[in-house]
Amino acid sequence: MSIFKSRRPSAPHTTPTISVVVPLYNHARYIQAALDSVLSQTSPADEIILIDDGSKDNGFELAQQMLAKVPHAKFHKQENAGAHNTINRAIGISRSEYVAVLNSDDVFAPTKLERVRAIVHDRPGVGLIAGKPGIMDDNSVRQNSGVAIDWLGRAANFLNETGLPQLALLNENFVATTSNMVFTRALWEAAGGFQPLRYCHDLDFLMFAYAQSSVFLDREHEHIVYRVHENNTIKEDLSKVRVEIAAVIAQALFASGPRLFSAGIDGRDLSAFLTFLSNKQLTEVICFFQTVLPAFPTRAAFYEYAADACNAVAFRAAVTG
Repeated sequence: MSIFKSRRPSAPHTTPTISVVVPLYNHARYIQAALDSVLSQTSPADEIILIDDGSKDNGFELAQQMLAKVPHAKFHKQENAGAHNTINRAIGISRSEYVAVLNSDDVFAPTKLERVRAIVHDRPGVGLIAGKPGIMDDNSVRQNSGVAIDWLGRAANFLNETGLPQLALLNENFVATTSNMVFTRALWEAAGGFQPLRYCHDLDFLMFAYAQSSVFLDREHEHIVYRVHENNTIKEDLSKVRVEIAAVIAQALFASGPRLFSAGIDGRDLSAFLTFLSNKQLTEVICFFQTVLPAFPTRAAFYEYAADACNAVAFRAAVTG
């Protein structure tokens, strides 16, 4: 049974072209629902690029069966290289003006691409678009309460209270996942692709978009349903996740500076920032990363250093208190 209400297709916007890229890894249980959500869009994707990242299950074979007769679909299999590398490779193969990522355990809302095309029509030049995420469990049952819903509620409250979307995303990444992002090829190229981060490559890309382009948060329209389950990558190692978060925050503060705040940069901005620091409990590590960041020639080099730091006892102790 579909988790969405049926909706009759409407006349699609003719621009822009959109490629959907699907990184697949050990998600045989979910891949059919993911691909079905792409194939049933009210405004179709111009192409679909799927790359299996060395899965050990039969997800790739299931995907092949679904896409075999789809003329605008391409599918590949590779040795395991990690999520950011797989997404970057898929985007490199794609050819459209805009790219929509769909992780193989999530699903698109039926009107996602139609809505994106409407936004681009109304806001020419927008660099990145993200919408409202729904939440489902391992069995595709919609969730209206629980840890993930509480997290989205806290995120919405901080944004509503401060009116500072970029800082609010650093506080709680309510975009939630790369599956919720549609962005221009030019932005991806300018960013040097998704960076070598295991847990926070989505947040880093959002921060780059804010610093170097324009972001539209379509908060009133659901774009995706994010699947919460025991094998979500973000649940692997909390201390490593927190070290990466501290690195991304340091990079964002360095790159965006006062653009994180209102035009007046007044006491309300300071109050919001202090609340943010209190919420994250990462101030010391953020300050350290900001201090050493100029020593690295590129974001990638800095994040490679941060990845090594994730394994260092001192860093792991600092983020766990």
